[in-house]
Amino acid sequence: MLWITGASGFLGGHLIESFRDLSPICTSSKDLDLLDLNAVKNFVSKHNIQSIIHAAGFVGGIGLHRESPGEVALKNLRMGLNIIEAASEVENISLVTISTVCIYPENAPVPSPESSQHDGYPSPITAYYGIAKKTLHVVSEAVSKNANFSYLNIIPTNLYGPNDHYDDLKSHVVPALIKRAHLAKVNGDSELVVWGDGTQIRDLLFAPDAASWIRKIMDSGIKNETFNIGSRTGVSIKDLALTICDVVGFKGSIVWDISKPSGAPRRLLDTSKADKKVGIQALTSLRQGLELSYENYLSNDEF
Repeated sequence: MLWITGASGFLGGHLIESFRDLSPICTSSKDLDLLDLNAVKNFVSKHNIQSIIHAAGFVGGIGLHRESPGEVALKNLRMGLNIIEAASEVENISLVTISTVCIYPENAPVPSPESSQHDGYPSPITAYYGIAKKTLHVVSEAVSKNANFSYLNIIPTNLYGPNDHYDDLKSHVVPALIKRAHLAKVNGDSELVVWGDGTQIRDLLFAPDAASWIRKIMDSGIKNETFNIGSRTGVSIKDLALTICDVVGFKGSIVWDISKPSGAPRRLLDTSKADKKVGIQALTSLRQGLELSYENYLSNDEF
């Protein structure tokens, strides 16, 4: 039986669609407290779990990382460790941990290969989250050496797409810009303020494409590996903001607030390992992905 954690989360919803034919058990924080080790162990035993995709996490935008770094580090580490420990007590179980691009050093080579993850300290703004996730990579490898347990660590680049989070504290750059550009248009504003100077480079992957990649990696039968998945193309925040404004229909000007934090200057993942071992799937273009994301935003009753 396949178990997907974080079912109510952004990526979790797309994973459910990608694995629907397997009838997975899907849980959110309302169903099971992943911070409770005994509860996790009992759940794994009760449901005869043989495969896990751990997509749950306590994560958000820069605002959350600035306001609650300890909570981010502790919750993500504790959830992951509980799942690893529970899984290690089951014969022939496999665990897929959905990691984060935040594990990579601030000055990692660009594009960043999986082998560079331990070569330096991550960007300070999101370092505690990244180090918590990177620790789970190491613990999974250690456990696999003396238990009948296999793992995959999958590192997606910055995800965006339908059903993303649009609240101010948890939203990442794409949903945040979509929401703010839309409100600026509706309110008739002449300016849209964006954090940073616009030169930051980001690798953006449409979430349904990410779910398809994850399914393909799992179906390959490869074990005990770490894989990057990404778009293989970087876009500047300036070009992203301009495209979003065009998609949304905001005609005003963009003002760059350089007093605000903007994260790592450049992030782009090297996906050659996954490309070689698993094969490349067709990817949704950034423009098309943004259009679909905005359509979904407009259909969300909350807004």
